[in-house]
Amino acid sequence: MITHLWSRCNINPHDNGWNKILKSYFSLALILLLTLGTLRGGATSISKYVSINDIPPLSYAMWQSMVAAILLISMGYIKTKRFPPIFTRPIFFVTCALVGVAIPNVVFFYVVQTLSAGTMAVLLTLVPLFTYVLVLTLQVERFDAVRVGGIAMGFSGALIIATPSLTDGLNFNWTVIIAMICPLGYAGMSVFIARYPVRHSHPFLLAGGTHLVAFLFLLPTAILTNEYLSIWKDPGLIESLVVVHGVIAAVAYSLFFKIVELAGPVFYSFSTYIIAITGICWGWFIFGETHHYSFWLAVVLILGGLTIVNLRRKEKTPVIGV
Repeated sequence: MITHLWSRCNINPHDNGWNKILKSYFSLALILLLTLGTLRGGATSISKYVSINDIPPLSYAMWQSMVAAILLISMGYIKTKRFPPIFTRPIFFVTCALVGVAIPNVVFFYVVQTLSAGTMAVLLTLVPLFTYVLVLTLQVERFDAVRVGGIAMGFSGALIIATPSLTDGLNFNWTVIIAMICPLGYAGMSVFIARYPVRHSHPFLLAGGTHLVAFLFLLPTAILTNEYLSIWKDPGLIESLVVVHGVIAAVAYSLFFKIVELAGPVFYSFSTYIIAITGICWGWFIFGETHHYSFWLAVVLILGGLTIVNLRRKEKTPVIGV
């Protein structure tokens, strides 16, 4: 990583000024990491605010994908003068659009109506844990007892959230169980992309194309289920927040690549903790959300399990949900 930075800065590591430049790079990476985590953590509260104000989940997911698609494809075209290879790789884009965008996002906007924004932010940190379960199932990586222990710790935290009280027996909050479709879908897309990559295409184009295909699936679905709602006919605060959420999705993807370029994927993985913490804070600030002590125990278990899994990982560029 340091050698990579030397080459990018065109400096000699023995030069007196290299340490100053290296420090400035990591300072910029830290600022971007905090920005990314705060934006994505705040997105859970935006989702809740929009969802409880009569915006149908299908329309919400549809318009968010449309905004993200326009921005990401535009950025990709500016960089490469090309468009997403949707027609040459249709299976790739359809799979990513359904598994990693349309289905989990619609589920997210449904369940966040009843679950707290902080709870959803914490549950999203399960993505790396689901990812490792999938790669083990597909035998992409070898069994690692320590990482499996981390997964068990993380999912035990999720189980505590799903069963907040044992005074009346083991009663699951099935909304929490359904909400886990979201991190499972994002993890599934990550594994699929890693297993069947599209070569020689800019990531912005891949992400933008995925959102575009998701929009094309969600549009007729929303119309057929009577959940279509135009946010352009009489725009207000709620409709504007849908657009803002789409912008956040595009900006977060851009920040992801810049952070990895500056400081590497391991450094980027710390964004998961920031998303969880800021998501809880935004939920408290906007909705006045408070949590039982069992919730905080669950947070410690989930983040602890995530730490164990991340510390044992091979340094590969992570794939984020788009």
